[in-house]
Amino acid sequence: MGLCHYDAATQLAKSPQLFGSADHLAGIAAECVIKAMLLDFFGSMQDSPLGIPYSPVIRNSPAAPSKTQIEKARKASEHGHLPHVWDQLFLLANGHQGATVLAQLPQQNPFRESTDEWDVAHRYRDSGQISEQRVKRHLAAARTVIAAYQLAK
Repeated sequence: MGLCHYDAATQLAKSPQLFGSADHLAGIAAECVIKAMLLDFFGSMQDSPLGIPYSPVIRNSPAAPSKTQIEKARKASEHGHLPHVWDQLFLLANGHQGATVLAQLPQQNPFRESTDEWDVAHRYRDSGQISEQRVKRHLAAARTVIAAYQLAK
């Protein structure tokens, strides 16, 4: 569910030349746990041929029933990568479990820093471009998401 990614990121974060890999895995760990929460607690599904999890609530509410709007709703409903999937969690979390989860998480998305937004494509970055502070921020965020999931179970 993301714990292995988190553990690996923690180990890699001990070495500055591996900060890029550590940061990438910290984000993937958080992303996996957020998707688990969306699937386990908030009605998301994973029944498409590609296995991409999605929210039926978002998918079934296009602004207008045109083909274009239906396609936009389909794309918007997919739980892709951070930082977008963090925002979807805040949109979809409701009820007792939602309150439990959201009370544990910072309201501001730690993966959506204006000057240094996390992106899955950063796995191609040179580790020298990834700061220790960034890695620590993302590891802390992943740890917080994991704890929120465990508390909500």
